[in-house]
Amino acid sequence: MQSKWEKFTRELANLSFFWFFSVCFFLIFRISFIAVFSKQLSPAANLPEMLKVLLMGFRFDCTAVSYFVMIPFLLLLAWGGFGKTEPARIARIICQYLFVILSTVICFVTLNYFGEYHNQFNNFLFLGLYDDQKAVMHTIMEDFHPWRNLIGMLITMIVSILILRYFEPKDFIYQQLSKLQFKNHSIVVVAASLILMVFSLRGSVTSVPALRKWAGVSKDAFLNKTVINPYRSLIYAMEDFDEINLLSDTNPYMDESSFQTQFNHLQVTDYLKKTAVGATGEKPKQIFLIIMESYDSWPLMDKYQPFLFSTELCKIKNSGTHFSHFLPAADATFDSFGAIVTNVPYCGVNISKIGQVNDPFATSLFGQFNKLKYQTNLFYGGFSSWQNIEEFSKYQGVQRFFSATDAGGDSESGTWGVEDEKLFDLVLSKTDAQKESLNVILTSSYHAPYTVDVAQKGFPYTSEKDFPASVQKYFDGSMTMEEVGHLWYGDYAIGKFIEKAKQKYPDAVFLFTGDHFGRRFINSHPNLYERSSVGLVMYGKNIPQAQHKTAGSHIDIMPTLIEMVAPKGFEYYSFGKSMYAPHKDLSITFNKMVTQDKMYYMPKDAAVESIDLNTMQENSLPSTPLKKDYNQQMALAWYYTMKGNQLQKKTKK
Repeated sequence: MQSKWEKFTRELANLSFFWFFSVCFFLIFRISFIAVFSKQLSPAANLPEMLKVLLMGFRFDCTAVSYFVMIPFLLLLAWGGFGKTEPARIARIICQYLFVILSTVICFVTLNYFGEYHNQFNNFLFLGLYDDQKAVMHTIMEDFHPWRNLIGMLITMIVSILILRYFEPKDFIYQQLSKLQFKNHSIVVVAASLILMVFSLRGSVTSVPALRKWAGVSKDAFLNKTVINPYRSLIYAMEDFDEINLLSDTNPYMDESSFQTQFNHLQVTDYLKKTAVGATGEKPKQIFLIIMESYDSWPLMDKYQPFLFSTELCKIKNSGTHFSHFLPAADATFDSFGAIVTNVPYCGVNISKIGQVNDPFATSLFGQFNKLKYQTNLFYGGFSSWQNIEEFSKYQGVQRFFSATDAGGDSESGTWGVEDEKLFDLVLSKTDAQKESLNVILTSSYHAPYTVDVAQKGFPYTSEKDFPASVQKYFDGSMTMEEVGHLWYGDYAIGKFIEKAKQKYPDAVFLFTGDHFGRRFINSHPNLYERSSVGLVMYGKNIPQAQHKTAGSHIDIMPTLIEMVAPKGFEYYSFGKSMYAPHKDLSITFNKMVTQDKMYYMPKDAAVESIDLNTMQENSLPSTPLKKDYNQQMALAWYYTMKGNQLQKKTKK
């Protein structure tokens, strides 16, 4: 019969193997992660860099694994001394199954998520709370290979469970523990186990635990993204979402005392009031603001134009005004759309429903153009249920709303709406050429699942071998032909629209911008500009032929249009400035800023990334003095979004 100590050490040995197996599970995952996305490795990703990443990743893995081991370990400590190890054994087996199932799922989801968003879990994870659930599910089924992932998960689970079962009766670790026969060896083993568990929970043997801000150990940006364990990544995403989105009294960008000192007027709008200088020429009768799905700046860059992905928009920008140093408000469609429509910078809060808690924003694009006697129209290529877009837009003042339903509903684009051509035909049919109108158009075709028959539309390529020889060196297969075909199609539809619209609306002005970086690029190494900028193109009556490097973003569109049409002395409210305002040398968006010479990216708890827009040289900085400007704008935007216009001050009793 086994002694109490023998039973204790045998179960402790099995727990130790469970810990070791789990850490190896995540080691294999991390190596696989790097291998799957190896095209994103830079020349800096040498063997020492990878070892640093694996070592830091091991620290995060230890923390995650410890939570699965902790319950059986504590049960073993509580009952093992009495010879009762069965509760610990049962708890361990349950935790092993839970670990295998949950860890397999979260690792596969992480790989798919990274493939789409180029990061581990973040705020995007929660966009599904607001999105069209049916469309999201259809996209997953069409574009993310669910059966392949399901088979991969089942194989991983089965192999893992077989390994754990195979080693269950093995006694190598137990034999090593049995050799410890010195005085008080049992006390030493128990104490050492406790200490190691604490170290494992903290992911550290020093006073500094494994935290996100210490995760950037490599010179390679991609490797740094693989460091944090998927469980910890999910926890950080939830914390970030809660910090910014919950209706609380805590402003995440500025403490209350500093906020009250900085903003001591009665209302938020006291800081946003502007007076129009007066239009210098005849104002346009119609304004068309086209917000293009996933349309970035890079296809408009000279080096990539031979691909012919943006032939039509390049013609338009060469005949009009192009602002190249231009940032989107956010990295997701509705967040950028919301910032354009409300003129309130996106600060991490999805305002599709929160935006109706308080009064309509005084900064609203629609509301202020209503005052200027323009008819305001919104044309969306998807359906009105998406992100509450119809009710949200009407609450912010749009007079007429049109969606895919008005354009026929069903089409080959199906899931997210109608293809862009049908949307633009709807615009042409619903806009009165004799009436002054502001028309916001939100396209949807360049979105997964990619279902437009682009070959039938005239897409000239069937494979990458068909690309012009001069640009084949830029393409490494990071985008599929289906994806580049739909990028081309978005441009094709713009060309067809402009061709018709110029005839019907000779006194119109057209503006084109993307909603966000498309999260797709022709190779695995886009620089900060290429994976950030969306550009702004203006074309039409009295728009000069010009190229500008003025720093701008989505919140600068509304004041630019106001100054174009408003009479002198017209009062309006805006977080942004006209793109033609003197000394406009800074524009701020969520986690990013741009000046006339540089662009900055400021991820949370990580070094600031920057790029010189003249040389396209990238750099990493510990901080930037512009962070103060960033915090001030975001603090005010957060307050206006969450609290409303009244700047209430707490008084001590």
